[in-house]
Amino acid sequence: MARPAAARARLSASGHAPREAEAARDARAQAAGFVDARGRREYLQFAASAFLISFMYSHAALLAVVFEREGFDLHDTGLLLSLYAGPVVLFTFLSGAVSARIGVLNSCRLAVALMAMGFFSLRYTAGSFWPALASRLAQGTGQGLLLASFVTYGQSRLNANRFVYLIGLFSSMFALAQAFAPPLGAAVLNAFGARAMFLEGSIPALAAFALTFGVRPIPLPKAGRGLDLKAALARSRPASLAAIFVNGTMFGFTASFLAALLEARAVPIGAFFLASTTTLFASRFLAMGVFETLDRRLLVACGFLCQAASLALLGAAGVSWLVAVAGILFGAGYSVIYPVLSAAVSAGLEPSERAGPQALFNTAFNVGIFLMPYPVALLIGAFGYGASAFCLAALALASAALLAAAALRRPEPKR
Repeated sequence: MARPAAARARLSASGHAPREAEAARDARAQAAGFVDARGRREYLQFAASAFLISFMYSHAALLAVVFEREGFDLHDTGLLLSLYAGPVVLFTFLSGAVSARIGVLNSCRLAVALMAMGFFSLRYTAGSFWPALASRLAQGTGQGLLLASFVTYGQSRLNANRFVYLIGLFSSMFALAQAFAPPLGAAVLNAFGARAMFLEGSIPALAAFALTFGVRPIPLPKAGRGLDLKAALARSRPASLAAIFVNGTMFGFTASFLAALLEARAVPIGAFFLASTTTLFASRFLAMGVFETLDRRLLVACGFLCQAASLALLGAAGVSWLVAVAGILFGAGYSVIYPVLSAAVSAGLEPSERAGPQALFNTAFNVGIFLMPYPVALLIGAFGYGASAFCLAALALASAALLAAAALRRPEPKR
């Protein structure tokens, strides 16, 4: 009987070992800030997907150049850049309801598919206004669903440990490709033309779509939550919405017109984008853990001060090294604002309840990014790129002053 008993003991031990090893992996992942070990993998998988889809839409920095070469005047170029805002803003606003109906994960997949189809179709439609507009509107629908859905999913893989730090790293994936996608796209554009550039930019989006599979879905929210505007308005206060709108306006200027500004001054566009994106990622990787303990309004105010200095330099600079300094300042400012405000909006909510507040928050952000290029195009047409950059610097400076005054008047309780 001894041998069967020993065999049973070995089987029992072997059965416990995998469970104990899995529990140990989960414990290590939870200490690092994730819900479990699988959640860490899902976080990394979605971060990679975010990077790959951002590689495609980072080529938006070159669209003004493409449309100009296709013969569009500044007015039509401004329309093609800004009418994109219609579906972006609408479907950002509706993204909470869409996620509540089909699930956050399916909303992510739909967003990536629409963006890829819209961008790739510009390979055939960029030469005519109305077909190009149709492509832009299809891509804009996907863009509207993208950010809130992806950020909501990324947040769902995290626990309270290092939440701001990890969501800062996750959201930086949407900007990391700015370091090299625009210069690479410009090289392809100048060497092989717009059709090759649209093909080159679309290929990573296919990998981004594939990475949205093989992960766990988020449970649907309680029945009847819909747009969840009550919770959204309660969590997203007017100051937060105004701040993220201004931040979106700053980013929208660099994404839509900076390539044209630097090309007019014969400055390589990589001088700004490489410096800004490297600084953004380094700041979030190295300093975001410290930022979690500081007053959010002062952090955002410092971010706006950096952006104001950056835009002032861009308004005056005509040499590569000053443009690189402007990129460093812009990246430092941008690295702080979005993750700090996004984390504040989601604080205290269950993962299934965050889609509505994130939808409203990102609506304000996308209004700045995608709607403001048209009035900025009019400003550029009247006063030029340099004066327009100075005007945006003044807006960032005023925003910093208001936030700093509010923080000094009524400091936040220590977290």
